[in-house]
Amino acid sequence: MTEFQGWQVPAHYTDPVEEYHAVRTAAGLFDVGFLGRIEVSGPGAEALLQSVFTRDVARLTEGSAQYGILCSESGSIIDTVLLFKLPPERLGKRFLVTTNAVSRDKVLAWFTRLAGMNVRVADLTRDVAQFALQGPLVDAVLEALAGEHFKKIKQKKARSMKLADVPVTLSRTGFTGERGYEMFLPSEQAAAFWSALLAAGKGFGLIPCGMTARDMLRLEAGYVLYGNDVDETRSPLESLLMPFVDLKKEFLGRDAIVKRRSDGVKEMLIGFELFAKGIPKPGGIIFSENREIGIVTSGNHSPHRRKDIGLGYVTSRYAQPGQEIEIEVKDREIAAKIVDLPFYRRK
Repeated sequence: MTEFQGWQVPAHYTDPVEEYHAVRTAAGLFDVGFLGRIEVSGPGAEALLQSVFTRDVARLTEGSAQYGILCSESGSIIDTVLLFKLPPERLGKRFLVTTNAVSRDKVLAWFTRLAGMNVRVADLTRDVAQFALQGPLVDAVLEALAGEHFKKIKQKKARSMKLADVPVTLSRTGFTGERGYEMFLPSEQAAAFWSALLAAGKGFGLIPCGMTARDMLRLEAGYVLYGNDVDETRSPLESLLMPFVDLKKEFLGRDAIVKRRSDGVKEMLIGFELFAKGIPKPGGIIFSENREIGIVTSGNHSPHRRKDIGLGYVTSRYAQPGQEIEIEVKDREIAAKIVDLPFYRRK
Protein backbone atom coordinates (compact mmCIF):
# COMPACT_ATOMS: atom_id res chain seq x y z
CA MET A 1 0.00 0.00 0.00
CA THR A 2 1.03 3.61 -0.55
CA GLU A 3 -0.30 7.10 0.16
CA PHE A 4 -1.84 8.96 -2.79
CA GLN A 5 -3.45 12.39 -2.45
CA GLY A 6 -4.76 11.61 1.04
CA TRP A 7 -5.80 7.99 0.38
CA GLN A 8 -4.16 4.67 1.14
CA VAL A 9 -4.14 2.77 -2.18
CA PRO A 10 -2.50 -0.40 -3.56
CA ALA A 11 0.92 0.40 -5.02
CA HIS A 12 0.90 -3.05 -6.65
CA TYR A 13 -0.60 -6.52 -6.26
CA THR A 14 2.19 -8.47 -7.99
CA ASP A 15 5.04 -7.13 -10.14
CA PRO A 16 4.12 -3.60 -11.40
CA VAL A 17 5.66 -4.36 -14.80
CA GLU A 18 3.53 -7.51 -15.06
CA GLU A 19 0.47 -5.41 -14.27
CA TYR A 20 1.53 -2.85 -16.90
CA HIS A 21 1.85 -5.55 -19.59
CA ALA A 22 -1.53 -7.02 -18.62
CA VAL A 23 -3.16 -3.69 -19.48
CA ARG A 24 -1.21 -3.29 -22.73
CA THR A 25 -1.87 -6.87 -23.94
CA ALA A 26 -4.95 -8.22 -22.11
CA ALA A 27 -6.84 -6.50 -19.27
CA GLY A 28 -6.21 -4.89 -15.90
CA LEU A 29 -8.60 -3.87 -13.12
CA PHE A 30 -8.00 -0.77 -11.00
CA ASP A 31 -9.83 0.49 -7.93
CA VAL A 32 -10.05 4.25 -8.57
CA GLY A 33 -12.39 4.99 -5.68
CA PHE A 34 -10.02 7.77 -4.59
CA LEU A 35 -11.43 9.97 -7.38
CA GLY A 36 -14.11 12.39 -6.26
CA ARG A 37 -17.71 11.86 -7.44
CA ILE A 38 -19.97 14.91 -7.17
CA GLU A 39 -23.55 15.02 -8.46
CA VAL A 40 -24.92 18.37 -9.62
CA SER A 41 -28.66 18.37 -10.30
CA GLY A 42 -31.75 20.52 -10.51
CA PRO A 43 -33.23 23.14 -12.84
CA GLY A 44 -30.08 25.29 -12.66
CA ALA A 45 -27.50 22.49 -12.88
CA GLU A 46 -26.64 22.93 -16.55
CA ALA A 47 -26.34 26.72 -16.25
CA LEU A 48 -23.98 26.38 -13.27
CA LEU A 49 -21.72 23.89 -15.04
CA GLN A 50 -21.82 25.89 -18.27
CA SER A 51 -20.48 28.91 -16.36
CA VAL A 52 -17.43 27.08 -14.93
CA PHE A 53 -16.60 24.27 -17.39
CA THR A 54 -14.27 24.98 -20.31
CA ARG A 55 -16.39 23.02 -22.81
CA ASP A 56 -19.95 23.44 -24.05
CA VAL A 57 -22.17 21.57 -21.58
CA ALA A 58 -25.26 22.25 -23.74
CA ARG A 59 -23.87 19.89 -26.39
CA LEU A 60 -23.76 16.93 -23.99
CA THR A 61 -26.42 14.33 -24.66
CA GLU A 62 -27.78 11.97 -22.02
CA GLY A 63 -25.31 9.16 -21.43
CA SER A 64 -22.27 11.04 -22.75
CA ALA A 65 -19.14 12.44 -21.13
CA GLN A 66 -16.62 15.23 -21.72
CA TYR A 67 -13.12 15.76 -20.36
CA GLY A 68 -12.56 19.39 -19.48
CA ILE A 69 -11.24 21.91 -16.99
CA LEU A 70 -12.54 24.00 -14.11
CA CYS A 71 -10.70 27.34 -14.09
CA SER A 72 -10.47 30.18 -11.62
CA GLU A 73 -11.18 33.76 -12.63
CA SER A 74 -7.43 34.19 -13.25
CA GLY A 75 -7.48 31.36 -15.81
CA SER A 76 -5.54 28.90 -13.63
CA ILE A 77 -6.59 25.28 -13.28
CA ILE A 78 -8.76 24.39 -10.29
CA ASP A 79 -9.09 20.79 -11.52
CA THR A 80 -9.26 18.58 -14.59
CA VAL A 81 -12.52 16.61 -14.54
CA LEU A 82 -14.80 14.25 -16.43
CA LEU A 83 -18.38 15.48 -16.73
CA PHE A 84 -21.19 12.96 -17.32
CA LYS A 85 -24.76 13.83 -18.24
CA LEU A 86 -27.03 11.41 -16.39
CA PRO A 87 -30.73 10.59 -16.95
CA PRO A 88 -32.78 13.54 -15.68
CA GLU A 89 -34.75 13.54 -12.47
CA ARG A 90 -38.20 14.97 -11.87
CA LEU A 91 -36.84 18.38 -10.82
CA GLY A 92 -34.32 18.88 -13.61
CA LYS A 93 -31.12 17.78 -15.29
CA ARG A 94 -28.48 15.72 -13.53
CA PHE A 95 -24.69 15.53 -13.98
CA LEU A 96 -21.81 13.62 -12.41
CA VAL A 97 -18.43 15.31 -12.04
CA THR A 98 -15.41 13.09 -11.31
CA THR A 99 -12.60 15.07 -9.73
CA ASN A 100 -9.04 14.25 -8.78
CA ALA A 101 -8.65 13.02 -5.21
CA VAL A 102 -6.70 16.06 -4.06
CA SER A 103 -9.34 18.42 -5.48
CA ARG A 104 -12.60 16.85 -4.26
CA ASP A 105 -13.15 18.99 -1.16
CA LYS A 106 -12.11 22.15 -2.99
CA VAL A 107 -14.44 21.52 -5.96
CA LEU A 108 -17.30 20.45 -3.69
CA ALA A 109 -17.02 23.65 -1.65
CA TRP A 110 -16.73 25.73 -4.82
CA PHE A 111 -19.84 24.21 -6.42
CA THR A 112 -21.77 24.59 -3.16
CA ARG A 113 -20.81 28.26 -2.92
CA LEU A 114 -21.83 28.96 -6.54
CA ALA A 115 -25.06 26.94 -6.48
CA GLY A 116 -28.34 28.80 -6.18
CA MET A 117 -31.60 27.59 -4.69
CA ASN A 118 -32.34 25.63 -7.88
CA VAL A 119 -29.15 23.52 -7.81
CA ARG A 120 -28.39 20.53 -5.58
CA VAL A 121 -24.75 19.53 -5.00
CA ALA A 122 -24.12 16.10 -3.44
CA ASP A 123 -20.87 14.32 -2.61
CA LEU A 124 -21.28 10.68 -3.70
CA THR A 125 -17.63 9.67 -3.21
CA ARG A 126 -18.26 7.39 -0.20
CA ASP A 127 -21.54 5.99 -1.50
CA VAL A 128 -20.43 5.15 -5.04
CA ALA A 129 -17.43 2.94 -5.86
CA GLN A 130 -15.45 3.39 -9.08
CA PHE A 131 -13.40 0.77 -10.92
CA ALA A 132 -11.42 1.04 -14.15
CA LEU A 133 -11.24 -1.97 -16.49
CA GLN A 134 -8.54 -1.29 -19.10
CA GLY A 135 -6.91 -3.20 -21.95
CA PRO A 136 -7.55 -4.67 -25.42
CA LEU A 137 -9.61 -7.61 -24.08
CA VAL A 138 -12.01 -5.66 -21.86
CA ASP A 139 -15.02 -6.35 -24.08
CA ALA A 140 -14.39 -10.10 -23.86
CA VAL A 141 -14.21 -9.81 -20.06
CA LEU A 142 -17.55 -7.98 -19.93
CA GLU A 143 -19.17 -10.48 -22.31
CA ALA A 144 -18.04 -13.28 -19.99
CA LEU A 145 -19.64 -11.45 -17.08
CA ALA A 146 -22.82 -10.19 -18.77
CA GLY A 147 -23.39 -12.78 -21.45
CA GLU A 148 -23.40 -12.46 -25.22
CA HIS A 149 -26.08 -9.76 -25.08
CA PHE A 150 -23.48 -7.22 -23.89
CA LYS A 151 -23.35 -4.33 -26.36
CA LYS A 152 -20.15 -2.35 -26.79
CA ILE A 153 -20.20 1.32 -25.83
CA LYS A 154 -18.72 4.12 -27.91
CA GLN A 155 -15.90 6.31 -26.58
CA LYS A 156 -17.03 8.95 -24.04
CA LYS A 157 -20.46 7.32 -23.74
CA ALA A 158 -22.09 5.80 -20.67
CA ARG A 159 -24.88 3.28 -20.07
CA SER A 160 -26.59 1.86 -16.97
CA MET A 161 -27.06 -1.91 -16.73
CA LYS A 162 -26.96 -4.86 -14.37
CA LEU A 163 -23.73 -6.85 -14.22
CA ALA A 164 -23.45 -9.80 -11.82
CA ASP A 165 -26.78 -8.64 -10.35
CA VAL A 166 -25.24 -5.27 -9.47
CA PRO A 167 -26.56 -1.96 -10.89
CA VAL A 168 -23.59 -0.45 -12.73
CA THR A 169 -23.09 2.69 -14.81
CA LEU A 170 -20.50 1.78 -17.42
CA SER A 171 -18.56 4.47 -19.31
CA ARG A 172 -15.98 4.20 -22.10
CA THR A 173 -13.32 6.28 -20.39
CA GLY A 174 -9.93 5.69 -18.84
CA PHE A 175 -6.47 6.99 -17.98
CA THR A 176 -4.15 4.39 -19.54
CA GLY A 177 -4.15 4.99 -23.29
CA GLU A 178 -5.89 1.64 -23.89
CA ARG A 179 -9.47 0.70 -24.69
CA GLY A 180 -11.29 0.67 -21.40
CA TYR A 181 -14.30 1.24 -19.20
CA GLU A 182 -14.93 2.90 -15.87
CA MET A 183 -17.67 1.52 -13.63
CA PHE A 184 -19.77 3.29 -11.01
CA LEU A 185 -21.70 1.12 -8.54
CA PRO A 186 -22.99 1.11 -4.95
CA SER A 187 -20.10 0.96 -2.48
CA GLU A 188 -21.70 -1.79 -0.40
CA GLN A 189 -21.62 -4.11 -3.45
CA ALA A 190 -18.10 -3.19 -4.57
CA ALA A 191 -16.19 -6.09 -3.00
CA ALA A 192 -18.50 -8.77 -4.42
CA PHE A 193 -18.48 -7.12 -7.85
CA TRP A 194 -14.67 -6.85 -7.85
CA SER A 195 -14.42 -10.60 -7.18
CA ALA A 196 -17.02 -11.46 -9.85
CA LEU A 197 -15.22 -9.34 -12.43
CA LEU A 198 -11.83 -10.92 -11.71
CA ALA A 199 -13.37 -14.41 -11.90
CA ALA A 200 -15.02 -13.64 -15.26
CA GLY A 201 -11.81 -12.24 -16.68
CA LYS A 202 -9.40 -14.90 -15.44
CA GLY A 203 -9.38 -16.73 -18.78
CA PHE A 204 -8.56 -13.49 -20.60
CA GLY A 205 -5.54 -12.58 -18.49
CA LEU A 206 -7.32 -10.04 -16.27
CA ILE A 207 -5.40 -9.16 -13.10
CA PRO A 208 -5.78 -6.44 -10.45
CA CYS A 209 -3.40 -3.50 -10.92
CA GLY A 210 -2.04 -0.84 -8.59
CA MET A 211 -0.90 2.77 -8.72
CA THR A 212 2.64 2.08 -9.93
CA ALA A 213 1.39 0.45 -13.13
CA ARG A 214 -1.29 3.13 -13.52
CA ASP A 215 1.35 5.86 -13.36
CA MET A 216 3.52 4.12 -15.99
CA LEU A 217 0.51 3.78 -18.28
CA ARG A 218 -0.84 7.32 -17.93
CA LEU A 219 2.63 8.86 -18.32
CA GLU A 220 3.30 6.90 -21.53
CA ALA A 221 -0.09 8.06 -22.83
CA GLY A 222 0.90 11.68 -22.13
CA TYR A 223 -1.90 12.30 -19.61
CA VAL A 224 -1.22 15.04 -17.07
CA LEU A 225 -1.87 14.31 -13.39
CA TYR A 226 -3.44 17.07 -11.31
CA GLY A 227 -1.25 17.80 -8.31
CA ASN A 228 1.89 16.84 -10.24
CA ASP A 229 1.82 18.24 -13.77
CA VAL A 230 -0.96 20.81 -13.35
CA ASP A 231 -2.29 22.79 -10.41
CA GLU A 232 -3.57 26.26 -9.57
CA THR A 233 -0.28 27.84 -10.64
CA ARG A 234 -0.80 26.65 -14.23
CA SER A 235 -3.24 27.52 -17.01
CA PRO A 236 -4.41 25.33 -19.91
CA LEU A 237 -2.09 27.27 -22.25
CA GLU A 238 1.27 26.05 -20.96
CA SER A 239 -0.16 22.68 -19.87
CA LEU A 240 -1.05 21.54 -23.44
CA LEU A 241 -4.73 21.40 -22.46
CA MET A 242 -6.13 23.98 -24.90
CA PRO A 243 -7.83 21.22 -27.00
CA PHE A 244 -10.20 20.93 -24.01
CA VAL A 245 -11.00 24.65 -23.90
CA ASP A 246 -13.78 26.19 -26.02
CA LEU A 247 -13.06 29.91 -26.25
CA LYS A 248 -16.26 30.44 -28.27
CA LYS A 249 -18.33 30.14 -25.09
CA GLU A 250 -18.25 32.11 -21.85
CA PHE A 251 -16.86 30.49 -18.71
CA LEU A 252 -15.05 31.61 -15.59
CA GLY A 253 -11.42 32.38 -16.52
CA ARG A 254 -11.99 32.66 -20.28
CA ASP A 255 -10.95 36.31 -20.56
CA ALA A 256 -7.83 35.69 -18.50
CA ILE A 257 -6.83 32.78 -20.76
CA VAL A 258 -7.32 34.93 -23.87
CA LYS A 259 -5.13 37.65 -22.34
CA ARG A 260 -2.43 35.16 -21.34
CA ARG A 261 -2.40 33.83 -24.88
CA SER A 262 -1.96 37.30 -26.38
CA ASP A 263 0.79 38.16 -23.87
CA GLY A 264 2.70 34.97 -24.75
CA VAL A 265 3.37 31.87 -22.67
CA LYS A 266 6.67 31.87 -20.81
CA GLU A 267 6.84 28.11 -20.09
CA MET A 268 5.54 24.98 -21.81
CA LEU A 269 4.94 21.41 -20.68
CA ILE A 270 7.24 18.96 -22.48
CA GLY A 271 7.94 15.24 -22.54
CA PHE A 272 11.49 13.93 -22.37
CA GLU A 273 13.37 10.64 -22.41
CA LEU A 274 16.70 9.98 -20.72
CA PHE A 275 19.78 8.57 -22.43
CA ALA A 276 20.83 6.67 -19.27
CA LYS A 277 19.01 4.99 -16.39
CA GLY A 278 17.49 7.19 -13.70
CA ILE A 279 13.90 7.83 -12.61
CA PRO A 280 13.22 11.61 -12.63
CA LYS A 281 11.43 12.91 -9.55
CA PRO A 282 9.03 15.86 -9.32
CA GLY A 283 11.00 18.98 -8.47
CA GLY A 284 14.15 17.88 -10.30
CA ILE A 285 15.86 20.68 -12.22
CA ILE A 286 16.00 20.66 -16.03
CA PHE A 287 19.17 22.14 -17.53
CA SER A 288 20.42 23.20 -20.95
CA GLU A 289 24.16 23.87 -21.22
CA ASN A 290 24.41 24.29 -17.44
CA ARG A 291 21.55 26.82 -17.40
CA GLU A 292 18.41 26.06 -15.39
CA ILE A 293 15.48 26.11 -17.82
CA GLY A 294 12.72 24.25 -16.01
CA ILE A 295 11.50 21.66 -13.54
CA VAL A 296 10.38 18.00 -13.65
CA THR A 297 6.75 17.27 -12.70
CA SER A 298 6.50 13.48 -13.35
CA GLY A 299 8.88 10.64 -14.11
CA ASN A 300 8.84 6.87 -14.45
CA HIS A 301 10.20 3.96 -16.46
CA SER A 302 8.58 3.29 -19.83
CA PRO A 303 8.45 -0.43 -20.64
CA HIS A 304 7.22 0.50 -24.14
CA ARG A 305 10.22 2.74 -24.90
CA ARG A 306 12.58 0.78 -22.67
CA LYS A 307 13.78 4.10 -21.32
CA ASP A 308 13.11 6.37 -18.36
CA ILE A 309 10.76 9.22 -19.26
CA GLY A 310 9.14 12.26 -17.74
CA LEU A 311 7.15 15.45 -18.03
CA GLY A 312 8.17 18.93 -17.00
CA TYR A 313 7.99 22.63 -17.75
CA VAL A 314 10.74 24.49 -19.57
CA THR A 315 11.19 28.05 -20.83
CA SER A 316 9.19 28.20 -24.07
CA ARG A 317 12.14 28.77 -26.38
CA TYR A 318 13.64 25.43 -25.30
CA ALA A 319 10.40 23.45 -25.78
CA GLN A 320 11.03 22.04 -29.26
CA PRO A 321 11.20 18.24 -29.77
CA GLY A 322 14.79 17.16 -30.37
CA GLN A 323 16.21 19.74 -27.95
CA GLU A 324 18.94 18.11 -25.84
CA ILE A 325 18.70 18.79 -22.11
CA GLU A 326 19.96 17.42 -18.79
CA ILE A 327 17.74 16.14 -15.97
CA GLU A 328 18.65 16.28 -12.30
CA VAL A 329 18.24 12.77 -10.82
CA LYS A 330 19.39 12.59 -7.20
CA ASP A 331 22.91 14.04 -7.30
CA ARG A 332 23.50 13.47 -11.02
CA GLU A 333 22.67 15.27 -14.24
CA ILE A 334 21.55 12.78 -16.91
CA ALA A 335 21.50 13.67 -20.59
CA ALA A 336 18.04 13.62 -22.18
CA LYS A 337 16.09 15.03 -25.08
CA ILE A 338 12.65 16.52 -25.55
CA VAL A 339 10.31 14.26 -27.55
CA ASP A 340 6.83 14.48 -29.04
CA LEU A 341 3.91 13.44 -26.86
CA PRO A 342 2.47 10.93 -26.25
CA PHE A 343 5.25 8.42 -25.62
CA TYR A 344 2.82 5.61 -26.51
CA ARG A 345 -0.13 5.51 -28.85
CA ARG A 346 -2.54 2.57 -29.13
CA LYS A 347 -2.50 0.95 -32.58
